[in-house]
Amino acid sequence: MTITPQGTAIITVYEIYPFTVPGFVDDTDVLWIWDCLFQEIDIASNELVFQWRASEHHNLNETFRNIHDEGRTPNQPWDWYHINSIQKDELGNYLVSARYTHTITYIDGNTGNIIWILGGKRNDFEDLSTGKSKAVNIAYQHFARFHNLTEFPELLQDENVLHPTKEVDGVTKMLVSVFDNGADNGGTGDRPSRGVLIEVTYPTPESSSTVTAHTASLIQEYIHPAQFVSSSQGSMQVLPSNSTSDPRILLGYGYVGVWTEFSADGEVLCDNRFSAMSSWGNGDVQSYRVLKAPWKGEPNWPPAVAFGEGKQQSSVFVSWNGATEVKAWKLQQASESACADDDWEDVLTIQKKGFETELDVGDCDLRFLRVVGLDANGEVLGVSGTLDIGWEVGANGVFDGLELRGHSELQLAIISVAALALFVIGYESFRHVNSWIRTKWLGYEQVDEDSDVSSLDLV
Repeated sequence: MTITPQGTAIITVYEIYPFTVPGFVDDTDVLWIWDCLFQEIDIASNELVFQWRASEHHNLNETFRNIHDEGRTPNQPWDWYHINSIQKDELGNYLVSARYTHTITYIDGNTGNIIWILGGKRNDFEDLSTGKSKAVNIAYQHFARFHNLTEFPELLQDENVLHPTKEVDGVTKMLVSVFDNGADNGGTGDRPSRGVLIEVTYPTPESSSTVTAHTASLIQEYIHPAQFVSSSQGSMQVLPSNSTSDPRILLGYGYVGVWTEFSADGEVLCDNRFSAMSSWGNGDVQSYRVLKAPWKGEPNWPPAVAFGEGKQQSSVFVSWNGATEVKAWKLQQASESACADDDWEDVLTIQKKGFETELDVGDCDLRFLRVVGLDANGEVLGVSGTLDIGWEVGANGVFDGLELRGHSELQLAIISVAALALFVIGYESFRHVNSWIRTKWLGYEQVDEDSDVSSLDLV
């Protein structure tokens, strides 16, 4: 489902549908097909805004998927089209990707008529690509999207000079991004799966231009270094950038548990594998699409803190799982654990460093510590629980060289408790040893060698 800026939802529909097509197969004139529709629905009113059905605009013989024994009964419909993505543009038209026809179809949002088809058996575009890799030979592709040339100010610098806007003199020039699987479920293909960025030029719909040419050029392809084939699913996302630099490209490999981020010119920037290589092609780990978006995490739990030995010997370590906005940590101390916020003294502030940050407690001289998370503006985001270092001080009032002030009573209490514990341990140890010496040994009383054996009581 896609939510549009107009407050509508676009959904795909797979319907088991009887389709009359005499002569397509020898044994029946009516085929049961998985027909593909998409609907645009007004979210507020739940009213249907637009509907389009594939079988009304594409022929069944456009498919690349063999019918075999499918389609004869409604229990085994034939999946001939397989719609997998829809995008509505600012003109109100729709860009649709279909896996089994190898097509990206541009559809009039008023009439439902096809404006053009890229790829497949009814391809409208002349491929102007140079080199071995081509633009129109996409196969089993997923997730087609339109983009303006201006989104790539560096990669398409010359093109943007010649064609600074989407439409010039009745000719439209756009980019289409798509994940090109290059193979079906069999996993075989003559090239690895790839992301492709295609420049398409065509007459602007409803313009008075006399230009009729449709041309396509492969601007850039994105191929994983392992050059594997993903036989189903997948995505290609153009990640937005600022106005002076090119975006990045994110590929999700669907049937293969991998996602990879590229620079606009094809360099691998980040390669992530959430399945073992031995499982690639088996479908053990799959992800239909991989999409990246800004995310702000605000956990409802406090930062976690703990004592530990770090670079500074005596340190506090702090982390806050899920908190994305923390930029700095502030260490505070107080003489009481339940005091007001104003009674906590600032010790130091340090920039956040990775997931877990170490704070030196060498300048602390009060018993209780806590850590405060700060955002980029110095505003408080969260406060940790309290750490009590009194018991760490021990009898000497020292914690790895850390001396506390105002804790003579605490030290006395610790010494008293320790002394009492030692006394109890010593007394109990003496009592148990003495009892062991005097007890029976292996069921007999211990006797002197000169004792009268007959006087022993057998157990």
